[in-house]
Amino acid sequence: PKDLLQAILDAAGGGPVFVQVRAREPLAQLEEAKLLSSMGPAIVIKVMIDEAGFQSIPQMVKAGLQVSATAVNSVGRAILAAECGSHYIIPYYGWLEDSHDRPTQLISDIAEIYKAQHYQTKVHVFCRRMADVMVAAEAGVWGVLLEPQDLQRFFDHPHTAVAVDGHRTSWDARYGQDTTWLDFPTDSAT
Repeated sequence: PKDLLQAILDAAGGGPVFVQVRAREPLAQLEEAKLLSSMGPAIVIKVMIDEAGFQSIPQMVKAGLQVSATAVNSVGRAILAAECGSHYIIPYYGWLEDSHDRPTQLISDIAEIYKAQHYQTKVHVFCRRMADVMVAAEAGVWGVLLEPQDLQRFFDHPHTAVAVDGHRTSWDARYGQDTTWLDFPTDSAT
């Protein structure tokens, strides 16, 4: 996994790379976080926001590590994560919605509380559906996490395909297939 993580760091070009610790005890989480952070300054340590995480996050922050509290599923946990010094939190909004009969206001509530309390913690939402992305964007979150197949839905839309294909067909009929603007000389004097 270290080779894969190094490849991800290289591909990220200095952007933040979130890596979750696997240890379950606070001191072991801290040691694992230090090891991971030694791979580069772009590493952000993800810590499950449970009792062990509440103990290890302040220690990681004190050690100068970038930390994200993950699996934040309530406003209370979001407040505690900010108070512990987490640089980021990751609410799993899509999974939370799946467990309730009606949508929650978790993301917008967290955003409002963070703004009112002047917390510097950034909200980074795990999304499973496009509706989750809209909720996150409306709340003004720092960023969203998407699985590759969910990200692909940003690019694939049946109406876009119809529009693009229609444009291509019209262009090809008038100017010839596979032509581009580069195929037409311009008068450099104009």
